[in-house]
Amino acid sequence: MTNLICVSLAGLLHVIQFLAFYSRSANTPAPKLPSLFVGLAAMDIIWNNCFVPRALQNRTAVIRWIYELIVSYLLLEFVQMFWKPVDNICVVLMRLIILGTGIVSETNYENYESYWVGFLTVPLSLLILAIASQATDLFPVLRGYKMQNVVIVQLQWKGALRYINRNPTKRLRRIVPILREHRDQARRQRQQ
Repeated sequence: MTNLICVSLAGLLHVIQFLAFYSRSANTPAPKLPSLFVGLAAMDIIWNNCFVPRALQNRTAVIRWIYELIVSYLLLEFVQMFWKPVDNICVVLMRLIILGTGIVSETNYENYESYWVGFLTVPLSLLILAIASQATDLFPVLRGYKMQNVVIVQLQWKGALRYINRNPTKRLRRIVPILREHRDQARRQRQQ
């Protein structure tokens, strides 16, 4: 997993840059909230994956964190590059649907264009966030179930090591290095 601090910093930098860019171009009718939801979905996917190559695995933590920060920021920008055309298509689509069918007048539409576009883009971005959260198993983490499972698995490793060490006559001696490797890996993940 990518370090949560690096992903959060990349997200913060991305939001600051996003809001600064949007403050200059006030002619965009699309609301900002859906873009932030899509960015949050991208941050969830980035956080759940490890992008550090094997060559950097043995380097110091600072070098890995800088690499993760840069990669996270670039991936967030890449996701926003794909979201912007979708957002613009939604703007054009709502204009065609609302004005083409004559549901409201053009002045009414222009007064509330942000709301009309948000009517389409907010549910779409929430759907993207829900799919990303379901794919990365974020919902059980939010409820606390995943953390309980991790603790149970670690207790089982400890119990298995204790059982094998107390019963040397069993033929399970080749499993001890594997269990120790899992224990050490769990310790390293907790330290990061």
